[in-house]
Amino acid sequence: MASGFSSRDFKEIPFTVVLLMELGAVLSVALAPQHWLRAVAGMTAGLLVAGLLRLVLTDEQAGLLRVRRRSFDVACYWGLAVLTFTVAVALPQR
Repeated sequence: MASGFSSRDFKEIPFTVVLLMELGAVLSVALAPQHWLRAVAGMTAGLLVAGLLRLVLTDEQAGLLRVRRRSFDVACYWGLAVLTFTVAVALPQR
């Protein structure tokens, strides 16, 4: 019995990378709430990476990052990243 990996086994790696980035941002705010803006920056970076991966990978390679057409997905990921960062910067600092 051969234990080789097919390309199907690695299809969800891009989604896993983005998910781990977002999880890291959420955990960082749980551990240090006073540095919430760093967590927002981490979440923004995750969305930017998701858009970049969706832009450069084929539909099959993108896995769960693929929702609709490539242009729509990239616009949504990057638009959410800009919106998230803009709202975080616009909030009054304590």
